[in-house]
Amino acid sequence: MKVITGKYKNRILRVPAGRERLRMTTGLVKKVVIDIFQFKLKDVLVLELFAGSGNVGIELLSNSAGRVVFIEIEDEYCDIIQKNLENLGLDKDEKSLVINNNVEMGLKVLDKKFCFDYIYLDPPYKDNLVSETLLNISEADVYDKNTIIIAEHHFKEKVEEEIGKFRRTDSRKYGMTVLDFFQLG
Repeated sequence: MKVITGKYKNRILRVPAGRERLRMTTGLVKKVVIDIFQFKLKDVLVLELFAGSGNVGIELLSNSAGRVVFIEIEDEYCDIIQKNLENLGLDKDEKSLVINNNVEMGLKVLDKKFCFDYIYLDPPYKDNLVSETLLNISEADVYDKNTIIIAEHHFKEKVEEEIGKFRRTDSRKYGMTVLDFFQLG
């Protein structure tokens, strides 16, 4: 796995051994996200939920995002995120923060401390967690009317038009992957 665009283009990222437990966001999907937001990334604050190896957040940092907060429950994956950040020098100057916890508890840690410009969630496809995660975000004070939430999920997962306080504003399909975009409704 490598960074595909921006300042750190072609830099190699560590990934967990035995990746069968981790489904990585594809290069195509990362490129689509960068293409959509390329002129709106400078100095933004991003939250990546179900961060895995951190490759989406690192891609955004490579393209001028100001800071990314990663939430990941697996200890091993948090170590990999931290090593990836260190290898790129992104562990300094408050560019990143790694929270080793589940999404619900991680959001409680962040509650009232941050207002994110973008929230990216990429839960395991088999668990159908998009709706539950959007409800958890809805309960936390980590967003405002301008925050854009990007939910990556399998095309077979049914995601409602309105979930909690959020309304879907766009949906795009790439192979088996769907990107749904939500904002306050």
